[in-house]
Amino acid sequence: MTTVRLTLQQIHDLSYDALRKCGASELQAGVVAQELMDAEAEGIRNVGLGYIHLYLNHLRCGKVIGDAVPEIVRESAAATLVNANHGFCHTAYMHVEERLIETAKAQGIGMMAIHHSYSAGVLGWFVRRLAQRGLVSLMFANSSKAVAAHGGKVPFFGTNPFAFGSPRQDDAPVVIDMATASTARVNIVRAANEGRSIEPGHAIDAQGNPTTDPAAALKGAQLPVGGPKGFGLGLIVDLMGGALTGSNCSYEASMFSTSEGGPPNVGQSIIAFNPDFYSDDYLAHLETMFTAMTEDNDVRIPGARRHSLREKHEAEGVEVPQALLDKIAELSA
Repeated sequence: MTTVRLTLQQIHDLSYDALRKCGASELQAGVVAQELMDAEAEGIRNVGLGYIHLYLNHLRCGKVIGDAVPEIVRESAAATLVNANHGFCHTAYMHVEERLIETAKAQGIGMMAIHHSYSAGVLGWFVRRLAQRGLVSLMFANSSKAVAAHGGKVPFFGTNPFAFGSPRQDDAPVVIDMATASTARVNIVRAANEGRSIEPGHAIDAQGNPTTDPAAALKGAQLPVGGPKGFGLGLIVDLMGGALTGSNCSYEASMFSTSEGGPPNVGQSIIAFNPDFYSDDYLAHLETMFTAMTEDNDVRIPGARRHSLREKHEAEGVEVPQALLDKIAELSA
């Protein structure tokens, strides 16, 4: 496979140019290009350049509105509701990020809810930014249906990820970012494209039978991680990201994976906490806990791998398949 080594700045510029050519405004393209670059920096290709084809197709067909301008709908001392106006989630978030930080630091807690929104990509991107500003945070983002409810046979929930972020004393932030499905949908799509099987326990076919065939899985449904526990987590995300924000729930949203159906109108909620409001020694206590947890073993702190890959890719660049670059060029022509 032929690859090309690109700097992170080149990945940013490539993403920005492609988004602009497909109809994204400078406002929308600038933020999304930053998020895509950061995904590549942290080794998350499946929602980095490997995901941009969906953004480009959806800009072309109007599933995401390229010139949308986010606006604050409602606010209180600690909460803000922002309308993404069917533009990118990342741009809506950045429109309110400083207010979220200010309210969390002043009130001890702050919340941002985003509706009329779109795919959130890497949730770790959001919570990492807040951790770098000294805040602990939780994020919930629902997505179009792909996962059966526990005991069900058809897609009902999205892969519905959630994330947690926390600052550390002298180290990279803690970042936990996970789907409530047993695997991300993009992993099944990639397996289908590469002609290989998926592990047992990830999916059922259209008749509700377990399958390791990714093509059959895509016609059937994914399964929640941990059975009923993952089902409960997926439900929480759908309520926090969808119903609570005034957005669609997963089963009501148009599919992320196609160009049909118009904007998905999914939503996101982010809750940020000022640790200093609640504890005099949160960071010191966290580090004491991590020392005990990692002593004389191979435990890795969540977020550490992302950070090490970021350092590596900042120094060395990122290998990108030429076929992927050709596909991006074709879609943005």
